[in-house]
Amino acid sequence: MAAPRSRRVGPNNTPNGRRTLLAALAVVTAFVAGATDAQAGHDFGARPYLRLGLGQSLYVNRDASPGLDLLSPSGQPLVNAIFGVDLSKYWGVEFSIDYNKTDLRSPSQGTLGDFSWIAGSAAVRLRYPSPSGRFVPYALLGAGYGFGDFSGRKNFTFPVGGRGWSPLGVVGIGGEYFIRRNIAVGLEARDFFEFHPDLTVNGQKQTLNADSIGLLADMRVYFDSPGSGPKGSTANLPPAKDSNKFRTYMAVRGGKALFTDTDKLQANGITIDSSSGPLLAGGIGANFSRYWGAEVAFEYARAQLRTPANYKITGYPVWTMLGLIRLRYPVLEDRVVPYVIFGGGAGWAETGDRDVPQSEINLTSSQQTHFVGAAGIGVDYFLQDNVALTFETRDTFGFETNVQLNGVPLKLNPSFISFTGGIRVFFD
Repeated sequence: MAAPRSRRVGPNNTPNGRRTLLAALAVVTAFVAGATDAQAGHDFGARPYLRLGLGQSLYVNRDASPGLDLLSPSGQPLVNAIFGVDLSKYWGVEFSIDYNKTDLRSPSQGTLGDFSWIAGSAAVRLRYPSPSGRFVPYALLGAGYGFGDFSGRKNFTFPVGGRGWSPLGVVGIGGEYFIRRNIAVGLEARDFFEFHPDLTVNGQKQTLNADSIGLLADMRVYFDSPGSGPKGSTANLPPAKDSNKFRTYMAVRGGKALFTDTDKLQANGITIDSSSGPLLAGGIGANFSRYWGAEVAFEYARAQLRTPANYKITGYPVWTMLGLIRLRYPVLEDRVVPYVIFGGGAGWAETGDRDVPQSEINLTSSQQTHFVGAAGIGVDYFLQDNVALTFETRDTFGFETNVQLNGVPLKLNPSFISFTGGIRVFFD
């Protein structure tokens, strides 16, 4: 059995130091808010919401496991999605999904590969709105389970791998500012603690300390309905339907991509899987009138390249940035809005995490830019006057990239059809 590792002792370096600090800050925040905002008003009863956050993870244990450490700040963004309910003026509950990926490293060998994790948790959120109700400081406390996974191997000689589950706790503080009746933007710090999944090193299980502090910027969208307030105070809300005035918006969607030109994906027997991993999509745009608008949109998906014998070679991430025209036709009292969308822009692709050493299959590519076209159809369903569910199918075509196999130039065609669903939020 390995000897226990020593830890530095100090006011902020004890195993519980950062949790104590965050808890103290939460108490101070609540006290200050209570001292100054005792007359805060609240016009709603229970209010469900959806929150999306993006930020960075700071891994607080440099010696994450004997002979291993995690890159901090994280190599990729921390992504957070929450569904919750404010049950009263002062408190609510929420359910959170968090995802992050960073490098797992060895001091002697450098970067070994990727360590990614996904966690689900439930928390209680304590709030104290300012007198105007526009600024809301809050604290949260919860617990859940996380799954850690070693992938994207970059060092094929160091014997490390595996995946594992672990319970974890969550404590945090934050503040949000309402820019519209039901839309708030904010900042949050949340501490994920006691998250210790297992890895396998030299054939033996070894615990990895993956505790981290997440720093997030976020947007929270509330779903109000007429009569939901304690005295029916939302009865005068605008009806849930589209508008013919100029309105800017932001859309966030997720789904899958299907790679289409399979007969053109052959490159000396190397193929792209027909379907992608999770696809992320979004856009910012404006409706200029009842019938048309425009947006700048992006999509990201990860393909997989394989050998003729169906062995994985490498990931092949693709992403696009497009300028699109959106032609709309509201129906059913303007609550349902079918639309057609088309345009073009830039597509990028490159080889990603390898699954076999380059000495076995010498397939390489650099990041490339190619003009692509796009066309599709979709529909928005308005939940309230400025929030709509959105579903879209889009064909991204004319996408061609170059790779080299054993020094020989070859072409791939990662054109794809995306199927996505999400939310569109209007700012007016």
